[in-house]
Amino acid sequence: MRIRPSVALAFGVGYLFGTRAGRESYEDLTRQARLVWDRPEVQSVAGIVSAQVGGVYRRARTLLGGSEPAPGPSSSADRFAPASGTPASGTPASNGLPSNGLGASTTP
Repeated sequence: MRIRPSVALAFGVGYLFGTRAGRESYEDLTRQARLVWDRPEVQSVAGIVSAQVGGVYRRARTLLGGSEPAPGPSSSADRFAPASGTPASGTPASNGLPSNGLGASTTP
């Protein structure tokens, strides 16, 4: 089957304009979402909801027979602390492989 050059050109132009329009609408959407998320009211509600969810989780864990959470701070920074392969400075250990930014190395 032979493809005409005009069909290929039309496809290419349509693809180009479609990807530009899609990218612009994606950027507009993310910009709007960022503006909403950065509002003080939204941050306040997010903090309240986070605290409420934490309380419900602890109560459910206790009611279902789970052990009590360990005493001490329980912030998300503590729960998502770097793995043991990360030095105290917070930079991933160098083992010759590129890092994925999560404290683990990616395989080539």
